[in-house]
Amino acid sequence: MLNRVNEKVWNFFASVDLAVALFIIISVGAAIGTVIPQSIEPEPVIKFFSKFMSISSAHKTYEIISLFDLNNVYHSWWFTFLLFMFALNLIVCSIDRLPALIKSFKVQPQPYPVQVLDKMPIKKTIKIKDDRILEKIKELFKNKGFSTYFFETQEGFQLQAKKWTKTRLAVYLTHLSILIILAGALIGTFFGFRGSMNIVEGTGLNFAISDEGKAIPLGFEVRCDKFEVEYYENSGIPKAYKSYIRIIENGKPVKENTVIEVNHPFTYNGITFYQASYGFQPTEHAEFRFTYFDKTGKEHNIKAHFEEKFRIPETSVTASVIDFSPALGIDEEGRLFNMSSEMINPAVLVSFEENGKKTQQWILKKIPETWQTPYGKLKFNELWGAQFTGLQVRRDPGVPLIYIGSILMCVGLFICLFLRPVNYFAVVKKNEITFYAPTSKGMVEKQIDEIINKLEGDER
Repeated sequence: MLNRVNEKVWNFFASVDLAVALFIIISVGAAIGTVIPQSIEPEPVIKFFSKFMSISSAHKTYEIISLFDLNNVYHSWWFTFLLFMFALNLIVCSIDRLPALIKSFKVQPQPYPVQVLDKMPIKKTIKIKDDRILEKIKELFKNKGFSTYFFETQEGFQLQAKKWTKTRLAVYLTHLSILIILAGALIGTFFGFRGSMNIVEGTGLNFAISDEGKAIPLGFEVRCDKFEVEYYENSGIPKAYKSYIRIIENGKPVKENTVIEVNHPFTYNGITFYQASYGFQPTEHAEFRFTYFDKTGKEHNIKAHFEEKFRIPETSVTASVIDFSPALGIDEEGRLFNMSSEMINPAVLVSFEENGKKTQQWILKKIPETWQTPYGKLKFNELWGAQFTGLQVRRDPGVPLIYIGSILMCVGLFICLFLRPVNYFAVVKKNEITFYAPTSKGMVEKQIDEIINKLEGDER
């Protein structure tokens, strides 16, 4: 009774149907994880579903999604269980079938009955008178890399030519590659982390915030020296944005002038940083940076904080920034307004004072006409320290295994698709040779035709 139960359990896990079913379910789960925002926080998920339904319905949908961990698919218990079942199924399938396959390699070939050969898709007969025909056929097949076997039968002599017989093991190489990839994914899930960090220009952080809202110590500091956003012309759509960072460890910089931008991440100590977002967040240390051109054309760099007075070089004029707009616009009535909170078209309102006389002027970074003032040309370069870079942080120790598994899978699939076992048969009678092949693929028939042409050429 116990043996019968064990056999049923074994056959269940060795079933190809189980493998197909698990693969389909895992694929559906992965698709759900791609469509639904993967976030522990409810806001992104509710915001996503509110596009298709009312807010109250979106809240109820979130409760259902949260119940089944659909907003955290790749870390959910059920997805991990499915991966474990799939791995177990592959292992049992391999153990169940591999010994029989290896044993088949040790079995000596046997002659095929003519009735079986006659049913093969390819059958070609030629007439040849040559006492050394068997040796010639054997030599032709060996030149093409085949192993040959001869048998004496009632019909004459039967030759079997085999090539790439052991490539059937490649399917198990593919199984192994899948197991390695799954192991890499699980290692990354349970021993890695994913988080984010928002770093204001001129500052640094030595920790990231995980998706669960917990602080993750990095063991070093990531400092953002500068952040840049490039917009499409006459548009508020960002074209490119990049962070200039340096890594500080034990109080000393170990990596400097490192640029992180979209699709160009940076890795240090096994932790990868991706450019993900940005924002406007002015702080006390933010600096307004100008370039002043005096009467001789000489350039003077000026740095000042908000409402801090600075002197215009080579003059008796003092100035200060009394207002700022990250995206200054003008409405139909000529009134100024903020178009956006992003640094699309930054502008400063500068107050000038000379001999007790005060004037004010807006200076826009992207409009050179506004740089000209009664006291000379004053170019507004940037508000440094007012933007933050949003970096996605990820450590995945399973990535090397995933790479190894992917390479093995490519090798296994290549062998399975292009180096399949090839078997040819030839029955030699007195003045007649008949070639057989169990498949009618073009390359197989082409090789038989080449051998036939060679034999007929020698006959002439």
